[in-house]
Amino acid sequence: MPPFVCSDSMGMGELSSCDSLHWRSPMQPGYARCSTITHRGLVRENNEDAIAVSAVTDIPPTGWTGSLLLSGGWALVADGIGGHAGGEVASRLVVELLRPVMSMLTDRDAVAQALTAASNGLFDTMDRYSELRGMGTTIAGAVLQRDRALVFNVGDCRVYLFEDGRLEQLSEDQAVDGHTLTQCLGGLYGARQINPHVRTVRLPDGAKLLLCSDGLTDMVADEEIAAIIGSDEPDRASLLLQAALDGGGLDDVTLALLEVTGR
Repeated sequence: MPPFVCSDSMGMGELSSCDSLHWRSPMQPGYARCSTITHRGLVRENNEDAIAVSAVTDIPPTGWTGSLLLSGGWALVADGIGGHAGGEVASRLVVELLRPVMSMLTDRDAVAQALTAASNGLFDTMDRYSELRGMGTTIAGAVLQRDRALVFNVGDCRVYLFEDGRLEQLSEDQAVDGHTLTQCLGGLYGARQINPHVRTVRLPDGAKLLLCSDGLTDMVADEEIAAIIGSDEPDRASLLLQAALDGGGLDDVTLALLEVTGR
């Protein structure tokens, strides 16, 4: 097995201690506030999700809260395909392959090229490690561009925009009947060109972006997600996770919540 498998994240079903365990960095002017969290849910033995942000190299398993540059800051959420060999490896490897180029992604062509290269990296790894053949991952990402954000996804990881009390799904689910993926990075069918869904959206002060795996959206309705994001609670990332666990926690749950707090 290759040496880039990370250990599992939290395994408990309650989050009463999450606030005290979060690592927090000081907020700074001209930055977006960001909170991340990941959890293996209540059923799975391993967490096949991965998450990364531009501000830190390693996110503690219990989550991270800090700030991202409004110019070039970024966040990624990846969901290894459950039931496939090496889903845990695939999600983490893709995140690390994309990390060096994320701040340079400015348009759809650049995103497609980077994701195709990352997917090809999975196939190269499968060629070297036969036990990982068939591994794959879905992904969602956002790159901050001052007053705008470039967002993208492959598969069923999602990106939402919350503005003026309204939640809008920016991503496009690449799945049939909400279950069978029509596209992923890696997988069973050999190297190919990746065709991501890409959008650029305006980010006024107070706007929020949510990136998440389907472990959240399969368990929590959009209306409840909107109510939590729009609340005055200080740790809304943990509340979103708890809502997914309360809904059954049938899958890994990973999310990054970004808020533009002022320029």
